[in-house]
Amino acid sequence: MTYTETKPGRGDTRPTAGRQSVQDRLDLRQLVDAYALAVDRRLPDLFASLFSDDGQLVVRDTDRPYRKPLVLDGRDGWTKAFAVLAPCVLTTHFVGNHLVRLSGDRATGETYCLAHEIYPGGEAGRLLVRSVRYRDSYCRTDGRWRFSRRELTVDWVEERVLRSLNHSPDRA
Repeated sequence: MTYTETKPGRGDTRPTAGRQSVQDRLDLRQLVDAYALAVDRRLPDLFASLFSDDGQLVVRDTDRPYRKPLVLDGRDGWTKAFAVLAPCVLTTHFVGNHLVRLSGDRATGETYCLAHEIYPGGEAGRLLVRSVRYRDSYCRTDGRWRFSRRELTVDWVEERVLRSLNHSPDRA
């Protein structure tokens, strides 16, 4: 990576390549976090805005690897993505590792996430915790980073019984 430095005191505020790399990484992390927010708050317009015009969300079924992955794209695809969440009372995504490889206006990365999904059942419901890995391809268009492809793989699932559920209606 080449760094372009300016001499101190010259008043040059152009970002150096090093500072641009840091800004790109922050912007990409913001994109990943916005995705989790859009899913958890059920914000389909925000969700759609995070993908490029030809962007795809690819969902792999690790329990049945012989099945073709589900590929969601465009308005119909985003509607289907949210339909999958319809049975959930509540979801919370905790985003962990986020590794990125930058290449100009394109980047690739991998993100780890623990997706908590609460379903009705019993007195308080049941909780599924999924360990999710996203393999991402990003593109910068109109000065903004977006997903060009987001491939979701579930590594493991744990089911728990909830003792109580304080579902706040003002969660949105």
